[in-house]
Amino acid sequence: MDKKFSVLKYLSQVFTIYGITTGLLNIFCVLFGTSAYGLSTIFSLGNAGVGVATSFQFLLAVSVIVGLRSIFTTDILIKKMSIAARIIAMFAGAFATILVFIFIFDWFPADMPLAWIMFIVCFVISCGVSTLISVLAEKQENLRLEEALKRYKEEQ
Repeated sequence: MDKKFSVLKYLSQVFTIYGITTGLLNIFCVLFGTSAYGLSTIFSLGNAGVGVATSFQFLLAVSVIVGLRSIFTTDILIKKMSIAARIIAMFAGAFATILVFIFIFDWFPADMPLAWIMFIVCFVISCGVSTLISVLAEKQENLRLEEALKRYKEEQ
């Protein structure tokens, strides 16, 4: 877990995730935009891409979620919570944030079971992939630190 909060790191994460999200949304619009037109504000332009309003909604959602990540992965506010509890709380907060945006901005029809199934599947896959990437990054960082410590001990 990170020890300190950095505004530049926060902004970097926001725009990295926003870029990936926007890219995926545009791919979804090209693939499903014509058939999903009128069902969701995300597909308000059909297969022509994502609208400006939706783009800003996603930027706000990503900003909130990265803010939650900063709270749960640094010791800013929470000092004695286990890593597992932090990760669960972070994913629960992200899920709740997305739910709020779904209902406020009509990202998809709330009464459509298939839309909910697809959303939950995508959310679970995203959580799994992000967890895997985090674990691999932490292992790589630990190896780098172990090698640096080994070199330092050899120099002494």
